[in-house]
Amino acid sequence: MKVVPANRSIPSLDGLRAVSVFMVILGHTQSKFLDRIPFNAVFRDGGQGVAVFFVISGFLITHLLLKELKREGQISLKRFYLRRTFRIFPPFYVYLLVVALLTVFHVIQVHASSLVAAGTYTWNYVPVSWSADWALGHCWSLALEEQFYLLWPACMVFFGRKTSLKIAVGFVAFSPLSRIVTYYAWPEMRGHLGMMLHTHLDTIMTGCLLALMIDMDICQRFRRVALHPASPVAAILFLAAVDGPASLRWRGNYTLTAGFSLENLAIAVLVLYVVFRHESPLGKLLNLRWVRHLGTISYSLYLWQQLFAGPYTHIFPLNVALILLCAEGSYFLVERPSFKARDFVERVTFLKTAQGTLDVVPGGANVNVVVTGIRPDVARCTGR
Repeated sequence: MKVVPANRSIPSLDGLRAVSVFMVILGHTQSKFLDRIPFNAVFRDGGQGVAVFFVISGFLITHLLLKELKREGQISLKRFYLRRTFRIFPPFYVYLLVVALLTVFHVIQVHASSLVAAGTYTWNYVPVSWSADWALGHCWSLALEEQFYLLWPACMVFFGRKTSLKIAVGFVAFSPLSRIVTYYAWPEMRGHLGMMLHTHLDTIMTGCLLALMIDMDICQRFRRVALHPASPVAAILFLAAVDGPASLRWRGNYTLTAGFSLENLAIAVLVLYVVFRHESPLGKLLNLRWVRHLGTISYSLYLWQQLFAGPYTHIFPLNVALILLCAEGSYFLVERPSFKARDFVERVTFLKTAQGTLDVVPGGANVNVVVTGIRPDVARCTGR
């Protein structure tokens, strides 16, 4: 008897991750060739790329928690944190070890304070002077994600779905005010206003809110509008022609007030469309095998791009090839063995519980599972 693996694959999300991570990579790449391409800022907006990651993360994590609650009647924090530990920590700390070794051998320069801030996932709250090293500059987003992982599942366990929905709405609604208050009350941290949990969690919470409301009557009108063929076009045009230029021109005056919120809404429309319209031309593009693979290794791509971009940029596209090489190595040598170890530990730890409370199938055959708001043909079991 084998426990049915948790469903963690939703059409188009891996493809959307691939697009997002390459927006970050190209945005960080210093290249005169890229600079000469007309409107290159459209596909080189790393901030938007990270925002897409955040919305997807909030949506997927909340979707999985709700599905577990529906299937088992409860959410296991122990299982959640076990899976996150094996998923997040091994690739990250391998990267951190490599950065430390490169520093020891004077290949790059990274301060000890930066390593500590990165390794403890506190990068987004330490003084700006502690976090000035490029090789670890992307750790602010990893820290914010980890802080979200620590708090949100526990929130759903202790407060339930209805109250969690209100909390998500509160974060989305009041984050602009939180950013403005923090700007004036904590001036020495103004450089981190787009990085801290209390000032930028609304992007992840937008994804959480989408997952919480996706099957509610109140969301049906928004869903109908989002699934109209014109909606993704409008969202992409807004992100490329309005949000990006406005961020460059007005900076914090735009992003800290309405900018992040409008950007989150546009990304939520895109996520909803490509998930439910995966048979559309855009959906088919995002679900091409090689695009999905790039999304599968997007975590490693995001980790390693920092060593081959910015001031460490090698000749484009050589730097992209090196990033891909490191990411593939990280995925096959670190991530996949970690997945196997995670699955073994999970089977040993939860076998007794699983036999008593979870659906089991003889021979371990995979089956489609009905999940909240998504048709059985849309959700597929992958065990990731």
